[in-house]
Amino acid sequence: MFAIRSAALSVGATMLVCAGAYAASTVVPKGTPVTLVFDQRLSSKTAKAGQTVRMHVRDNVVVDGRTVLARGTPVRGVISQVDKRKRYGVNAKLRIAVNPVRTPSGARLTLEPRNQGAYVAGKKSSQAAAATAGGAMVLGPVGLVGGMFIHGKSVEVKPGDTFDTSVARDTVVRR
Repeated sequence: MFAIRSAALSVGATMLVCAGAYAASTVVPKGTPVTLVFDQRLSSKTAKAGQTVRMHVRDNVVVDGRTVLARGTPVRGVISQVDKRKRYGVNAKLRIAVNPVRTPSGARLTLEPRNQGAYVAGKKSSQAAAATAGGAMVLGPVGLVGGMFIHGKSVEVKPGDTFDTSVARDTVVRR
């Protein structure tokens, strides 16, 4: 009889601890926006894959009235790919993998670019396409050379420029 009471008491205590832990935690939902600010200059002309990038969180990230990531929290990233600018107006690209960010409670938030996979062509890309198409129609194959003289833009990042990211997956953060 004593063993049954102590087992029931143990189960009840465990349920209270679990309920208390659950009530004291917040779920940061996937897709929660986090804007980062670059702390250094970057250029596609000189950047190398594997290079570390220093950034910080621009604004407090608040979920359910609770700040889960404070403004100014340092963030590190790594350049994963550098595509230099090319002829025919093809713009340069920098791909940055953001390291997980530690919250004040010790949880790790994984961030990903908000517009992942999206590529916005620069103004010169459309000029090069028009020059190449127009040159080909008017001058034939010789006109295709026209697009060779229009180069894409380099990527130039200044301290203070922003990088829009979001939380990659639902993450539980304890209070």
